[in-house]
Amino acid sequence: MELELNSLLGIYAVGGLAVIALAEAVVIVRLSKALKAVTRFGERLAHLASAMELLTDTTEAGLTNVGLALERSTPQRAARTTRGATSKRIAAAAKVGRPIEDIAADESLSQSEVRLHLQMKSQTGEEGARDGAMRW
Repeated sequence: MELELNSLLGIYAVGGLAVIALAEAVVIVRLSKALKAVTRFGERLAHLASAMELLTDTTEAGLTNVGLALERSTPQRAARTTRGATSKRIAAAAKVGRPIEDIAADESLSQSEVRLHLQMKSQTGEEGARDGAMRW
């Protein structure tokens, strides 16, 4: 009887060790899969970083090309001497009867800037007339 009890305990011990070994094997397999996932994540992250670098380089080159194309497409305006000379040209063109749109296009200014030059020119003329009248 004692022999049967010892052999029964031995069978339970071996069975318990087998269950523990099986549990450890399952844990090892799951850890192995998790490590593969982490490795794939690292590879995907490296791939994403290289894609972002390529996108950045492409965008930078594209914007540089757009800037160069814009510089080439805009007509080169001759250097103007002063703001006063611009105002005089605008006033002279307005006296001749040219439309503000044409004056703005010739001077490479907005229509509001042309109107401002005309308004400033007319105010300067009125102030000069008043100052001259006060001197006499």
